[in-house]
Amino acid sequence: MDFNKVVEGRRSVRKFTDHVVTDAQLNEALESLRYTPSWANSQCWEIIAIRDNEVMKQLAEESYPKNPATKCSLTASLILVACYDKTKSGFYKGHSFNDVGTWGMFDLGMACQALSLKLHEMGLGSVVVGAYDSTKAKEILNIDGDYEIAAIMPVGKPVAETPMPKRREVSEFLHIDKLK
Repeated sequence: MDFNKVVEGRRSVRKFTDHVVTDAQLNEALESLRYTPSWANSQCWEIIAIRDNEVMKQLAEESYPKNPATKCSLTASLILVACYDKTKSGFYKGHSFNDVGTWGMFDLGMACQALSLKLHEMGLGSVVVGAYDSTKAKEILNIDGDYEIAAIMPVGKPVAETPMPKRREVSEFLHIDKLK
């Protein structure tokens, strides 16, 4: 598939069929993470694949009210939880080299983008969920220590194609030499 077509065609999918994502499909999609760049090649990501309907329901209940991802989390074939080790990314020999906060969110943003594009190329869909109670989600998933959740991603086969929303023109966001 042409790269531009993959990028232009990828949508946040919130309605899934009853198709079951196989372990082979999951492994193929996760291969995309192996090649995703990260700070000093820290590869700080950890992925939790959830197929247990009860755990999926508990996570959906921790989404913020009116979050459209709540309903799709209950119908997804699986939910991927993208986590990162906050002591790895943005550090070199234990020293932080930036003041923008944790660089792990940037690394996981790139990883989740690569994963969502690969899923789309495979005919699957996903949505990156950020509106959830992180503390409760970490309790449900037994995450502690230096690990944080970057995103929760319901995954499945899309019910239908979603039309492209209006996109800004390059001239609306490109600035030369200075911001404004």
